[in-house]
Amino acid sequence: MNKFKYLVSFGLKKRIWRKAFIITNVILGIAILLIANIPALIDMFGSDDEAPTPYQVIVINDTQDQEYDLSASIEAYINNDFIEDSFEVKATSYDDYDVFWEDDDVDILLIFFGELSSPDVDMYVKPSHTERHLINNIQRFLNDYQGIEFANFNVIEREQTGDEDHGRIAPEDRMFIEGIVSILFLPMFMLIIFATQFLGVDIIEEKSSKAIETIIASVPAKIHFLSKITASVGFLLIQGSLLIIYGLLGAGLGRIMSTTVDTEALSLFAEVATRIPDWPVLLMLTILFMLAGTVLFLTLSALVASIATTQEDYQQFQAPLVLILISGFYIGIFLPMMGADGFIKIASFIPLFSPFVAPIAFATGVTSVWHGLISLLILILTVLLLMYVISPIYKVAILSYEETKFFRRIGRYVKKAFSKKNT
Repeated sequence: MNKFKYLVSFGLKKRIWRKAFIITNVILGIAILLIANIPALIDMFGSDDEAPTPYQVIVINDTQDQEYDLSASIEAYINNDFIEDSFEVKATSYDDYDVFWEDDDVDILLIFFGELSSPDVDMYVKPSHTERHLINNIQRFLNDYQGIEFANFNVIEREQTGDEDHGRIAPEDRMFIEGIVSILFLPMFMLIIFATQFLGVDIIEEKSSKAIETIIASVPAKIHFLSKITASVGFLLIQGSLLIIYGLLGAGLGRIMSTTVDTEALSLFAEVATRIPDWPVLLMLTILFMLAGTVLFLTLSALVASIATTQEDYQQFQAPLVLILISGFYIGIFLPMMGADGFIKIASFIPLFSPFVAPIAFATGVTSVWHGLISLLILILTVLLLMYVISPIYKVAILSYEETKFFRRIGRYVKKAFSKKNT
């Protein structure tokens, strides 16, 4: 156990105390601070003459107080200087509520009935992020209208049928998520790429310099194999934690900008949290898939590095592995835009693709949380199976310097590994 801890700590120190790591994190920190506050920066330096297009609202007064100018009061209360959105009441009647969702000229339909002091309110709202604002300010109007009486709010959801059924996510929110998904998941992709590259290069350096013979003489090959993977996962956790800290600093900077400059607190992270109702679940799933997916690709990378004898060998052998990583990332980014929901759902259960595809499928509403958990279980079981199978092959390959063709070489190692294991 002491040797295992030493190898892990040595591997972490070797990666963290490098100038490249420090410089990269400085650049990443600045980039994330800027990206997180793109909306605020655009708002700050944008033209003051450009006002957001107001949402078109219809207010229908079916209460017992027909003489009260309800539409004017509601318009005054739901518009204020503390939010970016604006609202304009365009009418006080509507012919057919059933066609509201297909009517591009109307964004919000509010129907009041019963006693105006404590009415029932049916709400048809296309921009779902405004629901809470509307409810709060309609209730504020009622408090001022006649004492403190509470309304019964009934938010009418759009009926999803056929191709329009995208689960939890509204169509406009899904379009927003599809547009920025590459920005959100690019750090995860880069972290896994870097982790696998570092692991492979580390092993091949020890092997090509013959230092591996001294290490394996004092440490079992299985311990060496597990320590390399553990050190890489530890490095990934440290780097991931730094990225989260940069994101929190970016959110804090956005709040500071809103108080020191005449601009509103606009943040990319805040907008994502508004658009994705289950963002805490998405964050947890993404972290778990990133960890399990990293272990999967680290295991495969360790196998490739143990079989290779030179850096050139390793770069050639690990090319298919990198191609699989890139394919999973591109499937997650581009297929949601193409509406290929069926293919995305299938890919989210394939372990080689699921680390990227499954979180994106959940974010865009293609799959549910149960689909995500099942996919995660399949990925974890695959990782455990691969580690069980690859560990004895690694033990044979790490001390071998054969230079035959890759598949012939791996075939010989498999035969040796499991013949020894069975005897």
